[in-house]
Amino acid sequence: MVIPSTAPDNEFIRRAQAGDGRAFQRLAELHTESLYRSALGMCRDRHKAEDIVQETLIEAWRSLGRFDSRCRFSTWLYGILRHRFLKTCRHRSDGQLASLNGDPFETLTQKSLGPESLFQMSEDAERVHRAVAGLPDKHRQVIELRFFADASLDDIAAVLDVPLGTVKSRLHHGLEKLRQLNLAVNLFPSV
Repeated sequence: MVIPSTAPDNEFIRRAQAGDGRAFQRLAELHTESLYRSALGMCRDRHKAEDIVQETLIEAWRSLGRFDSRCRFSTWLYGILRHRFLKTCRHRSDGQLASLNGDPFETLTQKSLGPESLFQMSEDAERVHRAVAGLPDKHRQVIELRFFADASLDDIAAVLDVPLGTVKSRLHHGLEKLRQLNLAVNLFPSV
């Protein structure tokens, strides 16, 4: 099953696959921010997140010919990002994720919030990341793809190479585990 990429991506993908570096640069510009947010959510370290995003884009450029539109381009990039992150985790000697360096909520809208609001947002994000990291791999992957990478259920099925029903089941069970921690009700939108 072929899932169409988003309209702005299609032409850039076609041109980039034909070797147009500027088209790939535009694709990178379109997706860097969401890749960075996902990387920051995984490793919770600004510098490592930047490195992982750069490695992801380099790997995407090198393997662009293998992109086959079974999922959205953004989901394919997220798969590469996740692979790069797991590879760096395997190479860490202490096996621990880095602590949060800086504020992952620096956007123009949120800069105007008061210190209490920013602190609460940071606390909520930390709780969510700890809870999601504690899920079994099969549930965590689906939750991360759905809510951190904004992948559709069909895209998740294509990336993980599992039936759509399996994705739905894993998403349901993952959210149920988070609900037991009182997280999913307030912090995750309904599916």
